[in-house]
Amino acid sequence: MSLKKDIPSIKTKDMSNEDWLKIRTKSIGGSDCGAILGMNKYESPLSLYNKKLGIIEQEDISEKLPVVFGNWNEDLVAKLFEKETGKKVRNHNYMMYHKDYPFISANVDKVLVSENAILECKTASEFKKKDWIDGNVPGSYMAQCYHYMLVTGAERVYIAVLFGNSTFQWEVVERDEEVIQSILETEINFWNNHVEKRIPPETDGSEASENALNQMWKQTKPQSVELDDQRAELLRQWSVIKQQRTQLDKDERAIKNKLREYMGENEQGETENFKVTWKPQKSNRFDKKRFEKENPELAKQYINTSESRVLRISEL
Repeated sequence: MSLKKDIPSIKTKDMSNEDWLKIRTKSIGGSDCGAILGMNKYESPLSLYNKKLGIIEQEDISEKLPVVFGNWNEDLVAKLFEKETGKKVRNHNYMMYHKDYPFISANVDKVLVSENAILECKTASEFKKKDWIDGNVPGSYMAQCYHYMLVTGAERVYIAVLFGNSTFQWEVVERDEEVIQSILETEINFWNNHVEKRIPPETDGSEASENALNQMWKQTKPQSVELDDQRAELLRQWSVIKQQRTQLDKDERAIKNKLREYMGENEQGETENFKVTWKPQKSNRFDKKRFEKENPELAKQYINTSESRVLRISEL
């Protein structure tokens, strides 16, 4: 049994990248699921909301090297999977949509030939291997797998990853109706109660949300606004956190100094769970002030002026 053939779909094989980006804004895709669930460090519910509504521009990452590398090696990863498992896969050049909720979509890498299953192909650096230890699948990828099962009715998703050019690994995520139902409810809420009603999700502490807010409010007015009681409480919390962070920084520095004291002239020390090194390190720094003083006209040619908003808080 292969993937169902009656899933609402549109062909994507000859679609331009511009058209692809446009249709991506019209629905929740697999890579969006992790953002909505708070599992994607590069995207937050707020930044995703803004991109779906065109409030901030959807970045075209198709020419970025990691994306190009991943696309070029997708077939290689699939062949490695076939060789290791004996299973057969094929391309599936369609954007599929949930039969009841057309704002939920799936664009999968490959489908199994004789199994109601999907293959997702990933590439990653050697440094990412630690995220896959003991059969673990990173949270955002797990969310993507369940999202695809939600749309397609697939029984499982195989996810294969090539680390650098030396290590290949594959895992399987089995269908879990309870998890899938929970994701469905979360995605319906995000689309119906935020995107459709144009009500932004709550702002969180992610870098993605910070970037989204900076893009939303680039233009400023030279005026002041009175902060209400809710904002006053946020500032009180900020003050407490600042004091705690200052103390934690001191505590951390004290621990490091005690380690330095114990290690003395030794460059390295180890316990069962930790390794500590204290080695000489050389660094080369560009003397900007001297260069500008000795070569003022030349220095001006290499100055780029950029503008961004900086949030500063001071206690009165």
